[in-house]
Amino acid sequence: MRFRAVVILCFGILSFSTAHSAPLAAGHAAPPFVLKDAGEKPISMTAYRGKVVLLNFWATWCAPCRIEMPWFEEFSKKYQVRGLAVLGVSLDDGGWKQIQPALAKLKVTYPIVLGDSNISKSYGMGDLLPVTFLIDRTGKIRAVKEGFGKKEEFESSVEKLLQEK
Repeated sequence: MRFRAVVILCFGILSFSTAHSAPLAAGHAAPPFVLKDAGEKPISMTAYRGKVVLLNFWATWCAPCRIEMPWFEEFSKKYQVRGLAVLGVSLDDGGWKQIQPALAKLKVTYPIVLGDSNISKSYGMGDLLPVTFLIDRTGKIRAVKEGFGKKEEFESSVEKLLQEK
């Protein structure tokens, strides 16, 4: 009986560790996508070429996401004139009916699009949120943060990318 429990436990750990996929790594080109915002307006990743992009994957049920989003709103306002674009991709199953009240409560004004399985797959998204990609002006992923980050580290990374020409 003890042997069976160990085998089951080991199988469970193996299943968990293989279930988590890693997001696309720094150095890769940011995959193109076209997704719609709440007003059904298409938002294209390629439209942001020439800007530094903070691309944040989030969901309304994700507590760390709700902490980071006001930081990203602040960055959007502070650095927009220097070429920063903040873009959120919601991975909520409930759609806009679930997303819009959260955005209103968080006072988020930067563009948010509703993600789908295609973008999740192309960016290597697993079950862990938030995941934030920092993309340079040429469309190359320069940094990836899985899970909750520190405001100062995000801001420092954004400033460094904005200084590059």
